[in-house]
Amino acid sequence: MASIGFIRVIRVTFLEDDVFEGSIPMECYENARSEDFEVEDIEEAVRVLQQAGVSFKATGTSWASDPDGSRITDYATGERTETSAHLYGLAPFYVDAIIERVG
Repeated sequence: MASIGFIRVIRVTFLEDDVFEGSIPMECYENARSEDFEVEDIEEAVRVLQQAGVSFKATGTSWASDPDGSRITDYATGERTETSAHLYGLAPFYVDAIIERVG
């Protein structure tokens, strides 16, 4: 089966003390980890996004993020991770169907 596009899941790690006036510093984004998932159909795309724990309702746009904003990933250091996902190369009807199914 042929690919319909890919999803890039991006995880930005930061410490709560790094946040200044509600914004995560740019250097945290420069050190972000990303992973690309080539998807063959809508079901696979929905599965990738659900496993990443993201929602389109959280952003109101065609990219998804964690509805809770960020999660503590290391209680010892207070490290937090913000997760987002972006759809690339998908035809608009695929994007619409994926957004509708993921919410």
